[in-house]
Amino acid sequence: MWLPRYLRVKKNHGRDIIVPNNKSGHPGLRPALLLTSLLILALTLSSCGYSNPYVKQKSAEAPDKTLLLTTWQNRTNELGLESLYFRLFNAWFKNSSRIIVIFDEDQADLKLTGEISAINLPGLFYGPSEEALEIKIRLTVRFTLHDNRNNTVLWQEKQYTISEPFIIDPIGERTEFNKQKALLRIGDEIAELIYLRTHEIVNNMR
Repeated sequence: MWLPRYLRVKKNHGRDIIVPNNKSGHPGLRPALLLTSLLILALTLSSCGYSNPYVKQKSAEAPDKTLLLTTWQNRTNELGLESLYFRLFNAWFKNSSRIIVIFDEDQADLKLTGEISAINLPGLFYGPSEEALEIKIRLTVRFTLHDNRNNTVLWQEKQYTISEPFIIDPIGERTEFNKQKALLRIGDEIAELIYLRTHEIVNNMR
């Protein structure tokens, strides 16, 4: 697998289309190396990236609710993104003393399901020859938090879109790595949103 050195933007009926520049010949990162790097980044972000108002405290009390996390459907061409996001969500909820993740649906009070719906890569900034220097990746997801005991919907986002820029590097493998880091930051922001909102919902269920 190899990646374009630059991305060129062509005009097509008023729309920008990003196409590869065939002059590049840099190979991409090996999948195993890229996955290892992303997992390290995921652990770093989940452990120290944000202040957490629900950090786990030492307590003998049982958690308030149990949560079933599911692996989201991935309808994009970014293979493995659903597994990476599952690990991010799980890492966030491991910090909670009030909600515990389980994998037995019959025992779960809550259930989170979702889908990674689409990825869009519009250009942001351009060089003198319409070569993109920075790209903003836009990811769209949908997800639902269920009350698993009475089969009702507690919270639903039918089309949640979040964007993150990344730099186009002359070396193709660095461009790919920058893109993967942007996807990782997006996943961590989604995980934080779900984590905090789920705790608010649990508070109101008391």
